[in-house]
Amino acid sequence: MTTYRPIRLLLALPILAASLLLAVPGVAFADCMMPPPVDNVAATADIVFVGTVSATSNGNRWAEVAVQEVWRGPDRPATVVIQGGPAGNTMTSVDRSFQVGSTYLFFPYVDPESGALTDNSCTSTTEWTNDLAKLRPADVRQPLVATPTTSQGFDVGSLLPIGVAVVVFVVLLGVGLMARGRQET
Repeated sequence: MTTYRPIRLLLALPILAASLLLAVPGVAFADCMMPPPVDNVAATADIVFVGTVSATSNGNRWAEVAVQEVWRGPDRPATVVIQGGPAGNTMTSVDRSFQVGSTYLFFPYVDPESGALTDNSCTSTTEWTNDLAKLRPADVRQPLVATPTTSQGFDVGSLLPIGVAVVVFVVLLGVGLMARGRQET
């Protein structure tokens, strides 16, 4: 009977390990096939652009990206956020992580629930190499230019309430003087 105890223990270890792994909160499992070759996807994907990661968050899974060229899809602002995994402590087996300062050829998709640009290891997003330049389409375009949010000159709009008050005062003063002049005659 004691000779079976080590065998039972060895058989129980994988079951125990699998149970612990499945019991870890915040971990979601997903799987995908190998992404298609970049050459094939560059001409057919809904969204394709080149950009450099300027900052990351959420465990390097969310990237703030300075867009350099838009290859396919709608125009993009000069800076976008790519979510390479879910928010918070939740993780999946297909999360993508980004490196600050690295340039990528992005193939993200729009998440139907949040509307956010999303990416994961199931897409063909790849770090930029010079040989990817041969895939650049003829109609490549620049990102949208951000409009400045601060005024460079004098802000006339802040004087509007004062201007209205002055006009009202002058009108009332004029009406008062006219009424006084009528009383004297």
